[in-house]
Amino acid sequence: MNSGSTSFTGITRQSISLGLFMVGLVLVVVAIEHETAPGHDHHLQLIWYALPAVAIGIGSNVLWHEWQTLRTWVAERNTVVHQRRQEREDALGKEAHERALAIVEGKNQGLDYRARAIRAAQISIWVADIPSNQIIFEGIHTGLKDFLPDTRIYHGREWYLRLHPHDTELVEYRFKEFIKRRIHTFEMEYRVPDDRGGWRWIISRGLVIQEDERGRTLVAAGTHTDIHQRKLAQIAHAQERALFNAGPVVIFRFALMGDRIIDFISRNAPRLWRYTDPDWTAVGKPTSALVHPDDLPAVRAAINDAFATSKPAVDAQLRLLRGDGTYHWQSMRLIFEMEHGQPFARGYMLDVQERKTVEELAASHNQALEALVEQLHMAQADSVVLQETSDLLNSAEDVDEAFEIVRRAADAVFPGWSGSLSAIMQHGGLSLVGQWGAPPWQDAEFQLKDCWGLRRGKPHGYLNEDRQLRCNHIHPDVEGQLLPYVCVPMSANGETVGALHLFANSMVTSEQIGEIEVRAERFAETLKLAMSNLRLRAWLRDQATRDGLTGLYNRRLLDERLPVEIKRSHRDRLPVSLAMIDVDHFKRFNDDYGHDAGDLVLKSISELLMDRVRVYDLACRYGGEELILLMPGCQIEDAIVKLEAIRIDVASLQISYQGYMLPPVTISIGLAETHGGSAEALLRQADEALYRAKRQGRNRLVVQDDITPPPEEMH
Repeated sequence: MNSGSTSFTGITRQSISLGLFMVGLVLVVVAIEHETAPGHDHHLQLIWYALPAVAIGIGSNVLWHEWQTLRTWVAERNTVVHQRRQEREDALGKEAHERALAIVEGKNQGLDYRARAIRAAQISIWVADIPSNQIIFEGIHTGLKDFLPDTRIYHGREWYLRLHPHDTELVEYRFKEFIKRRIHTFEMEYRVPDDRGGWRWIISRGLVIQEDERGRTLVAAGTHTDIHQRKLAQIAHAQERALFNAGPVVIFRFALMGDRIIDFISRNAPRLWRYTDPDWTAVGKPTSALVHPDDLPAVRAAINDAFATSKPAVDAQLRLLRGDGTYHWQSMRLIFEMEHGQPFARGYMLDVQERKTVEELAASHNQALEALVEQLHMAQADSVVLQETSDLLNSAEDVDEAFEIVRRAADAVFPGWSGSLSAIMQHGGLSLVGQWGAPPWQDAEFQLKDCWGLRRGKPHGYLNEDRQLRCNHIHPDVEGQLLPYVCVPMSANGETVGALHLFANSMVTSEQIGEIEVRAERFAETLKLAMSNLRLRAWLRDQATRDGLTGLYNRRLLDERLPVEIKRSHRDRLPVSLAMIDVDHFKRFNDDYGHDAGDLVLKSISELLMDRVRVYDLACRYGGEELILLMPGCQIEDAIVKLEAIRIDVASLQISYQGYMLPPVTISIGLAETHGGSAEALLRQADEALYRAKRQGRNRLVVQDDITPPPEEMH
């Protein structure tokens, strides 16, 4: 019998039994009422009571049977529900197990990605397990080969013993303080060994990532990042400041109001002015306490006059009281500045006592000062800019800052004029190192004889072809037109260091050309005084090796560096990897969008390339759209990872030209490696690999092999 019929039958039987039971109750009630009536029959009364008793008995028996059946049915029903619930829980458990397996597999894959990312970024991740007293390193440092392989574990103080002896104690102390949670984060700069037997600066940062229930550190983790080049620059800057403080020039500042109290003086003043007390300082003293009484009125008058007439600077000579009681002649230069609404004079003093003893040298010096003062009077508006430019150039930390300072100053001093700077090179010629505005076409490299300003040693102004000679390194446009310009030579210490070239953006008169010549000469004087030191001259020579369009190094520097790096690789038994990079379909791109768009593509790719390379890699423009990346000491496997990342990033570039997005650009790369041999052979192998990359469909990286390509080229 199915469940439906069983339920129906059960309900029917329950209804009948319940009906009989109710009928019996009704009959009992009626019998009781009938018994109270007069004259009823006792036999009939017995029968009347028997009938409801039978009905109640039958109904109760049926109800009891149905109650037992119902209990059995409910038990069976509960068993089925429990079985179904168990089956559902088993299914959910199986699904959770499968999901956990997927998560574990994904985690393992993520760890593999992290390892690849660490190798590509060339950083080191460290994890310190405090209970076991060990440090685990994963990754490598930039520039290192044997130091810190993919994973290395140090126990106890093993890691500290590898550090530079001067850094070990402080690093260990700071790290212990960090582990004890006395400092929240760990950050230190210190030196680690490199693969050449020297030391390399890194910065280490860390955080506590796990604690016990009492707040004690269990696990800390962090990174090591290579900062060697930045640290060397900081050290060099500090050394320069130390040399400046040890130099012959004393810098000072005093308030112009009241007693003119000195509020700043450089630390070399006690030594230069013969004060034996190491704690002596002029700060807090009036200027009158140091100046000879006979010189004080004239110096005060000169300062008051310059300030009252808004002159930007004042020069004077005075006798200064020294610690041994003698007076020495000093040459002083002051400029005026405002701070919180109060006027101050800032300047320097240079001992000229020996020069004073020689009449001719003193006269020559006075004439130079008078000439300089006269020039400053003729261009008061320019003087502030020139002085500020000189101060900024002396404080510039890198090439980009220095050139940006010159460009901004030139825009302020020569509005409506474009310009460029050229620098002397080792072979005696000159090379453009930067330009601003919209100058005419100029030779990237030229000889001294090609510039009339350099040939004559004085400013050369050009108005038109009929009146002046045109310099051979400056060319007219396609229509033969050339706007006026001025070339100003720059010499320091008796030798030419470069030239300043200014170009009018519209026609000017001969009088305007003459005025620009004078102002340009003053501007060049400011530049040469600030640029005459060896560091800035080295900067100019470095810029001569740069490609003017892309900012990459040019082919001449590659030709010089490549043989040297190959010899070094053979000596040190390290590989040299060289990648030749070509922009796919670049000619078609130029034809469709114009050469300006093509130049923008090359600039964008070059900027990306310079951002991805190591500090000692050499990124060059080899010619046209071909670029070369020279990677000394780089295994070919690491080079492949780096170049593949560069190729993918180039394909993702979004380049906007004249308000429109250019189509995607791709590159083909040929990679070769050598441990010795000739530069020509390495270039040929990279070129052959590049050729195969083009044959295989472009937008790919191909590594060298023994296959020699046919002579035709793919473009």
